[in-house]
Amino acid sequence: MYTNTNMKQMKPSLHQQVYQTALRNKFITSSEAKDIVGNANTARIILSRLFGRGQLLRVRGGLYAAIPPERVGMEYEVDRYPLIDKALGAKGALAFHSALELHGVAQSSFTTVFYLSEKSVRPFEFQEILFKVIRTERLFGTMPLFRNEVQLNVTDKERTFLDCIRRPDLCGGLEEYLKSFEGFVQLSPARLLDYLERFGDLSLYQRAGFVLTLLRNELKVPEDLLEVLRSRVGKVRFPLVPGSRKDDSRLDAEWKVLVPKNLEEMTRFV
Repeated sequence: MYTNTNMKQMKPSLHQQVYQTALRNKFITSSEAKDIVGNANTARIILSRLFGRGQLLRVRGGLYAAIPPERVGMEYEVDRYPLIDKALGAKGALAFHSALELHGVAQSSFTTVFYLSEKSVRPFEFQEILFKVIRTERLFGTMPLFRNEVQLNVTDKERTFLDCIRRPDLCGGLEEYLKSFEGFVQLSPARLLDYLERFGDLSLYQRAGFVLTLLRNELKVPEDLLEVLRSRVGKVRFPLVPGSRKDDSRLDAEWKVLVPKNLEEMTRFV
């Protein structure tokens, strides 16, 4: 029969409760620790002790990453994707090349993690990874994605497709995103048109139309989607890659898009 003393001994200590919560969620903040122990000063002391024991890593500010018991005292690489989502309070989404990586189509691995957010946040580094927040007033086209039992927010395939065309500098460049897009297999025409309307950028209709035509077989692009996009082609010519030089480009007459002269060489293995 258990006595009150036995029950006290069985109850996890505050240190254990904080550490177990951190392990379960991969991360813990000072605020979350305070909610567990009921006192901000006690929470700071416990976090500091867990950090000193090598059970937590201090990421930035009041954010800590949990170290599994079997890895305490050893080098441990924190999962970069849930880190930035946690640091921003899940109030945004992993995007651009990071979204390509999470969707499993990226052709290369980056040491920069990109995150879309409605608030401005300075870039920061942790474990030689640069975390860069891109401010947006158009936070739409996101979806939940589970990674190691942790839910992340990430831009969906259609938003990622358009974001890469909009900002190839954040996606590894033209060749990288074209080769990555092949892995999408099929995109939703309804979502693409909805997102294009939300962006309200005429050049994006033309550039997206060109890319969809280029990859129409790989992405199984329906002709009626291309017809809608063709109806939005204006008289103005737009570079496929913003900021590219005109003398290095040729005109695609159908979409009024200036494309690199070496595009065929770039896409030879797409």
